[in-house]
Amino acid sequence: MGRRLNLKRCGIPTSIWARLFIAVAMLEVFAIICIQGYVIKRTIDIYRNGTESQWGFGVQSGNSSMSITQQSFIVYDVIFIVAQLFLLMLCWEAVAHKNTIQIIAATLFNVMCLVYSLIQYTTFYIHPSQSAGIFQNDNDMRILQITTMAVYSLCSIAFAMLTWELYQLFGWKTYKKLGANLALRRAYKWHQILLTLLKLDIFFFISYSVQLATLVLRVSDPETWVQIGVVIPGSVLFLVLSFWALKVENRRMMVVVIVCLGLSPAYFIYKLVRMNVGIDKNNDPYLDSRKYLTFFVVVTLALVLVTVYVSIQCFRNFGTGLKEAIADYDARKAQLKANKALLANAGVDQPSTVNPDYEYTEVHERFVLE
Repeated sequence: MGRRLNLKRCGIPTSIWARLFIAVAMLEVFAIICIQGYVIKRTIDIYRNGTESQWGFGVQSGNSSMSITQQSFIVYDVIFIVAQLFLLMLCWEAVAHKNTIQIIAATLFNVMCLVYSLIQYTTFYIHPSQSAGIFQNDNDMRILQITTMAVYSLCSIAFAMLTWELYQLFGWKTYKKLGANLALRRAYKWHQILLTLLKLDIFFFISYSVQLATLVLRVSDPETWVQIGVVIPGSVLFLVLSFWALKVENRRMMVVVIVCLGLSPAYFIYKLVRMNVGIDKNNDPYLDSRKYLTFFVVVTLALVLVTVYVSIQCFRNFGTGLKEAIADYDARKAQLKANKALLANAGVDQPSTVNPDYEYTEVHERFVLE
């Protein structure tokens, strides 16, 4: 009983499908972190005899007119590791809250990690960039890259299968939370979608900004420190305010969010064109990072456009009673847990016919009291 209580406190449901979902996520995190950790070690060993870069690792470009370093692979490997930790957070939170929208998003995010690993392998061995040529004869690095793609592929299949099972398992969660009101359930669906999109926006925009600041811009370039000191913290603060506006249904703040997000695609389209059109081949700041940055810009642009649309839908649902319904459900849930704790402290035994894995609901509470 104590073991179940500890697992429940950790947010792990008792369903076998939910625990398998978390187990797959944890195994993937362990495998990818081990692989990428060794990749980082191999990269450092290979570049050990090179000229130290402006950021303290890797090889500095021999052409002083170029604003990038030849090596950028450690940053990409670190992004892999951070992405896995972010994925584990998505999976854990989604299963703990029985959020089917976020479970689907976590599965799609894992597929995007697979695409990112394919881009990395392409950059290394199929269409190698200038600095990736040093890995051409390194069979260990090739095996590690293939293993990374294999892990992502197998886990993506496992996530897809488990997502279907969890979707069916958690299908009644929204009904029990909001009842049979179709309008409220529809509004709650848009609410969950926007919350998930904002989390993905934060990850992809910060990852893009970090790559841009560390791999393309110079340390001496003021834009670098504006990007690190102003753009990244400002964007995170803005997205946090977006969470707040959605939660409290603040119309004015939500309008600001929609307008700012609606204007941001212009910036991403500009960066996309600038990275791929009219570049001087003798002075190409995106030589080694173009594929990676293009991937992040395209994904972030798509997420922002979808976020704008979903934000408008959520704005239209403000004042329909969703905020009150969620607050009422949370209050009832907290009260039921408090009542259960009081019964436990008072030494009142639960009937032996009650399944200990049964969700504690109003019906369960009345049954125990009787």
